[in-house]
Amino acid sequence: MLAPKSESSAKSGNTRRRKSSQDLQRIKHRRTRSGCYTCRARRVKCDEQHPICERCRKGSRECVYPEPKEPASKSSAAGKSGQAESHGSPDSSSDESEVDPESERLGTVQKHDNPTGEDRCRGSTSTIPAQRPESTQNFTERRSLTRPSSETPSLIQDKGNSPTPSTEGSLSHSHYTGVASRPRKQPSSASTTSNSRKLDWAHLPRNVQYYLDYFYENLTHHHYSLKYDPCNFLQTSYIDIALKNEVLLYAVVGFSAFQATLHNPSGKIQDFLQYYNRAVSLLLRSLKKGDRHEVGTLLAILQLATVEEYLGDWVNLLGHQKAALEILTELYTPQSVMQSDVSRVILGWYTRFDVFASLMGGFETTLSREWLSYPEEFYQKQSVGEPGNLVWRIEKIVAQLRLLGMDMSILFAKIGKQEISREQFMEENKRIGERIVDWKEKMDPALQDPRYLITDFSGARALDPDDIVNPYIPGIIYAGPLWTVNLSTLDWYSIDLMHQYQTALTMQTQPGAELSRKAYKCCQLFEAIQFHPQCPNGTLLAAQASLGISCLFLSRDPTHAMWARRKLAAIEAEGYIYPYTFRTKMSDLFQDRSCMHWWLPNEEGYPSIIKSIRKFVEERTAPAKDVSTEDLRDMKAIFSSMNLDDGKSTPPKLRDGKDTMGVTNATSTHAWATSSLNESSLEDLNIARTPEDNSYQLNLETDHGYQGRIYGDLESNQYQ
Repeated sequence: MLAPKSESSAKSGNTRRRKSSQDLQRIKHRRTRSGCYTCRARRVKCDEQHPICERCRKGSRECVYPEPKEPASKSSAAGKSGQAESHGSPDSSSDESEVDPESERLGTVQKHDNPTGEDRCRGSTSTIPAQRPESTQNFTERRSLTRPSSETPSLIQDKGNSPTPSTEGSLSHSHYTGVASRPRKQPSSASTTSNSRKLDWAHLPRNVQYYLDYFYENLTHHHYSLKYDPCNFLQTSYIDIALKNEVLLYAVVGFSAFQATLHNPSGKIQDFLQYYNRAVSLLLRSLKKGDRHEVGTLLAILQLATVEEYLGDWVNLLGHQKAALEILTELYTPQSVMQSDVSRVILGWYTRFDVFASLMGGFETTLSREWLSYPEEFYQKQSVGEPGNLVWRIEKIVAQLRLLGMDMSILFAKIGKQEISREQFMEENKRIGERIVDWKEKMDPALQDPRYLITDFSGARALDPDDIVNPYIPGIIYAGPLWTVNLSTLDWYSIDLMHQYQTALTMQTQPGAELSRKAYKCCQLFEAIQFHPQCPNGTLLAAQASLGISCLFLSRDPTHAMWARRKLAAIEAEGYIYPYTFRTKMSDLFQDRSCMHWWLPNEEGYPSIIKSIRKFVEERTAPAKDVSTEDLRDMKAIFSSMNLDDGKSTPPKLRDGKDTMGVTNATSTHAWATSSLNESSLEDLNIARTPEDNSYQLNLETDHGYQGRIYGDLESNQYQ
């Protein structure tokens, strides 16, 4: 665990940072492309002494050198020729987009390897600013802000995590930088850093380069529903590990291709499917061979699980989660996982799946409570050791919400299986309710700093006459370093709503009017975030769960229904395919079965690529294999006892461990259980047939019980 800094060492560190900041403009875009990973990450000169360089020895840092590179003249030539060409769609030529498994074989990171070498967050200059920012910011003025460079992030020099105050009347642009909601042209200095960073993958084939570039420039942690990334993990450590792990590389490229295809008017489903299939193929081969488990493999599984979530395939998602759990618990303990920024992101990523699935399915989390209680203690100690660092304080409130979600899922699962008495449930549930209230009412004052509240909405879009909330009321939303508080508050609303609703069902009482009031508050905050002109890429995707639960408790009339339908359409148009069960239940809620086809009438705002993805998902979705998977697929914790026709709910009956509640069988009206593609759908999707066995899908199962699905030819990995 990281030891809190003493007061003297903290002052000394601040002095060194102030001294070095004088030359920041001269060196901040310089990148070291040789030496150990630690010096590369810190962007300092490495003397390349072995086994430990001088800088790492003096700083007591972990010193890890890259493995010797194999000759790659063929790949290098391909990379150089690709650099000279324009960055059009790399999949326009079948020759260039074809993946050669031998020519792109990469080395792998070692077990427990941390390519960043050090904790990026630990060394950040994350002090609370003394200057007073202008809280009455003008929306129009913020539109000029651009995506920052990839230098080591800090709280003050925010790395695109948040919209930022205006440069007039308070802090200068050098104090805060923001990220536009869509790609923008970067200033020359940022472009220099970006181009320097891209040299790291210049040896790869042009199509792989293209999607790594797209990932680097456009994707954020919000696309992964990760609330906070102060260390700029995705643009630094994540790509570094992917460049050393072939499975992760193609998983990242596949996800990037998925996102790029969504914003390409002529995008086709096969544009990203070939890379996804390649990643699954490589992963299954690795697991079947018994290759040593490593960080890159774990990240690859989490990345593939993210793709499955986007496709609305929660059955497959749980398969990935099971495999990730085995490797996570093999590589780390609840204590060791907190030792680096990379492993902390891994834990947050996994627990987000774990808690979300358990809350939706009504079962317990797979990790024990210590995995989530220790991080809260860790961040509390870090906050005490570095009182001027907001990073640890923000991390703490995020960790608190994860632990609340875990405790809720465990408690309601136990009462559902009659493992605890009614009195025990009431006592523990009361404590959880108090913790939920305390999270908001007793939040760290530094995270409620009124200086960062947005109070001036000049230049904002006009309110829609049919809007059900007013997102422009002063004091709803934070800017600057407190942007993450907005997203965490959305999570808090959804946890509170789930808790009150599940409590009412368990105690056989009707949910109170308080649920509706909080649902409106959640929707108001959601829309304030959505309409912020500097809302980072992917933010709506990170907020989709909170919106979904809130829609259940809004008034049931055409105006509210259409408002909710427009929000759901906006999210799905970004590539987040809602599962069949969710669409069915929401159609009942809105009393309009046309929502099963698309959220809006006459296919308004229904991209053709989303149509193709939906059809592909419907044809490939596997049947549930156990009770937990079935409960998650049917979102039993939410919908099993809710009658959406008249707005009333019936209390659930306690279970003895077996599933005695009725579950809607969707296979009679929908291809939910279909596990292979048919001829007509293949023609629609333009997916190649596997010539060897005339089949379209290959199901593999490893010794780990881990299943993966690949479409195409496993051996040659060639796709049309």
